[in-house]
Amino acid sequence: MQLVIFDIDGTLTNTNQIDEDCFVHAFESELQIFGINRNWAEYTHVTDSGITQQIFLERLGRIPSNEELAKIKINFVNLLQEACNNNQDLFSEIPGSANLLAELRLNHDWCLAIATGGWYESAKLKLQKANLQIEGVPLASADDGISRTDIVKAAIVKSQNIYQIESFEKIVFVGDGVWDVKIAYQLSIPMIGIGSGKVANTLLNAGATKVIKDFTNLNYFTKILETATIPKYFINTILHITQLKQWQQAKSIGSYRSETLDSEGFIHCSKSIQIIKVANSFFFNQKGLVLLFIDSDRVKAEIRYEEAEIGELFPHIYGELNVDAVYKVIDFEPGEDGFFELPQEATDLE
Repeated sequence: MQLVIFDIDGTLTNTNQIDEDCFVHAFESELQIFGINRNWAEYTHVTDSGITQQIFLERLGRIPSNEELAKIKINFVNLLQEACNNNQDLFSEIPGSANLLAELRLNHDWCLAIATGGWYESAKLKLQKANLQIEGVPLASADDGISRTDIVKAAIVKSQNIYQIESFEKIVFVGDGVWDVKIAYQLSIPMIGIGSGKVANTLLNAGATKVIKDFTNLNYFTKILETATIPKYFINTILHITQLKQWQQAKSIGSYRSETLDSEGFIHCSKSIQIIKVANSFFFNQKGLVLLFIDSDRVKAEIRYEEAEIGELFPHIYGELNVDAVYKVIDFEPGEDGFFELPQEATDLE
């Protein structure tokens, strides 16, 4: 048996905007927290629980209590219900969703599950108001984990238990966000993107290999389920130059620190377009160097983009670098004239 997992907002339901509005208003009315950043991609975890925790830490310097979480959730659901009472059209399905779910529930080759970054009660309400029938379908939500990766994993475990299957032959995730592409890439599972126009372009640019507008063509969706592939997620890479001996030492202890971490409070890094300028200015004719390719999304310490003397913004890591965030290391030697040239591996990042 195979498993297909769906996101909700923007994937099964046209509820991205009303969900966002009610979520923000819940914080305003319950806690008088205003001016919340609505660019969800800038949050560490794009889930209701992850965003809530980050808002509390940034605004109040602490994590929310269980009582505060409960109040926010109740307020949020009440706002959604009120919005639906005023305008049912705000909770419409993505075209073809209802028919697709009904078809999949009868399909003997595919099992069905849902994994949403929203909380459970709000997720159930949105599905209900969009007239999507999911009774008996395993549903994992932000109540099951703070990260979307944990939520998808929870959906898989719930599916194994409900369908009584030890291991699925294939798992496909269907979503509409860049974070969905990232999740599929990290979990090494095929992914289908949902969206049109700007959303579709964003998904394709993030590495999705297949994006469809909606589910109106059920036969076509069934075919691409069979052929869906793991996305080619484009890692947000930053680069750092160091001595080979220093990197070998870091690998043996699990973390890397540069001299500037002690003297300036951070580790200097660069984007690919900046690295040669840095190399020729500060490492001219130095031997025994390596270039670290760092997945910034996996760096545990804080990364800040700050202006240097030349007026450009450079990424700075404020803490030790966990070595598992480094996904590639190459020798970085100057030419006979002492100057460096951009290696092909870094050229491919531009």
